[in-house]
Amino acid sequence: MASGIFGAQPSTWLAAVAAAAKPASFRRAHAVLLTSGHLSSRSSINSLLRAASSPSACAVLLRLLFLHRLLPDHISLSFSLHSCSRIPSHRLTSLLHSLAVRLGHSRDIYVANAAVTGYFTATDVASADRLFAEIAKDVADVVTWTTMVTGHANVGDVNRARWFFEAMPVRNVVSWNAMLGAYARVGMLSKARELFDRMPERNAATWSSMITGLLQSGHCEEALRVFGEMVACGATPNESGLVSAVSACAQLRSVEYGAWVHAYAERELRGGMSIVLATAIIDMYGKCGSIHNAVRVFASMPVRNIYTWNSMIAGLAMNGGERQALSLFWKMQFAGVRPNHVTFIGLLSACSHSGLVDEGRWLFDMMIEDFGIQPDPEHYGLMVDLLGRAGRVREAVYFVKSMPVEPHPGLWGALASACKIHGEVELGEEVAKKLIELEPRHGSRYILLSNLYGAANRWDDMATVRRLLKRRKVPKGTGNAVVGNDSQYIE
Repeated sequence: MASGIFGAQPSTWLAAVAAAAKPASFRRAHAVLLTSGHLSSRSSINSLLRAASSPSACAVLLRLLFLHRLLPDHISLSFSLHSCSRIPSHRLTSLLHSLAVRLGHSRDIYVANAAVTGYFTATDVASADRLFAEIAKDVADVVTWTTMVTGHANVGDVNRARWFFEAMPVRNVVSWNAMLGAYARVGMLSKARELFDRMPERNAATWSSMITGLLQSGHCEEALRVFGEMVACGATPNESGLVSAVSACAQLRSVEYGAWVHAYAERELRGGMSIVLATAIIDMYGKCGSIHNAVRVFASMPVRNIYTWNSMIAGLAMNGGERQALSLFWKMQFAGVRPNHVTFIGLLSACSHSGLVDEGRWLFDMMIEDFGIQPDPEHYGLMVDLLGRAGRVREAVYFVKSMPVEPHPGLWGALASACKIHGEVELGEEVAKKLIELEPRHGSRYILLSNLYGAANRWDDMATVRRLLKRRKVPKGTGNAVVGNDSQYIE
């Protein structure tokens, strides 16, 4: 690249700078231009400002301008402020906006829009509102108004976002999408659907916002119905819409619809699926029990990330492929992918389902010692489940008592259930009493102790627990939900 810049003729030099100033090669281009003396040109620095990936990099380049006694123009300032919309920097946004005011560029539409966005990114809503009030009458365009809608929606003020949307003198599809997304993100689905039906024009982002909003609110069937509407009207979904549709199928455990979405995506994308979409499809097939299809998609992927490996490991673990999941863990490491905490959730789950106690203990220790991952409640819960399922209840109790963090009630509950299953009545009695001490208003804890006594034919003790439950007026509803048919003893 350096020889290309130095060898360029004056008429083509700026084109060489523009080609060099890509985000991936920014540092090298900066070094070459600095040593060649070409950074004395404002236009060359503007090319680098456009490629700069952070506000701090822009600050360095603006300083170079001042060192060469050159003032930034509206292009320099708009590019610099735009970087503040990617990485929050309230201090630099404020300084750059002040500099734009002093240099007479504050009413340039690109500078103004970048400043408004920068203030919102830094969560300085008051400054964004003040700037908008100054430019609303004669400078603001549809991008400015849309930024006000998006900015207020992102800080949770949907009513204020709606006010700006309704006041807009002109709207485009991006404006409509901004308001639709605002409603969808907070679960105001009736408002979102009303707006969706009113839209004079829709694009892929419109459909995606509606589908994703329905999915996030738990309306998976409606999300798939909207996806079907989109396909029927000839619109082509974007990646976000396809991922949301696949995720809805996973939550509904609808392998038939999931396979249809998969086939549709392959046909429309001509095999060019992204890692994100392919991983979502693997996750869907795993949750739907179609593990062979999950393996087929996994095997066909030329590139995989940690989420892909985790989805495949979890799918194998829940579909009888526990040892294959452990084997895949080694293949992942050979591929140079470092496991994370989710990886070990899948692996410990595989060990629990298949009774691989020694392997589970070894993996738990490896997670901490080799990878520096501190266990979270789910890891601890899976270890207790692993030991409890294998009948090693006393070992599980020791494990819980030796934890470096306070065990949560769910762990004690899992222990008590294991004690009941394996006939460890005295130990279960101790654990269940600990549970009642921790959660005296949780009906299932009393029911668990009562059931332990019932399983051991200790009817007097069971009656004592029943009287205690009634005397304390603890609701039994939670108990029925937790222990299911075992609640027969308490009724």
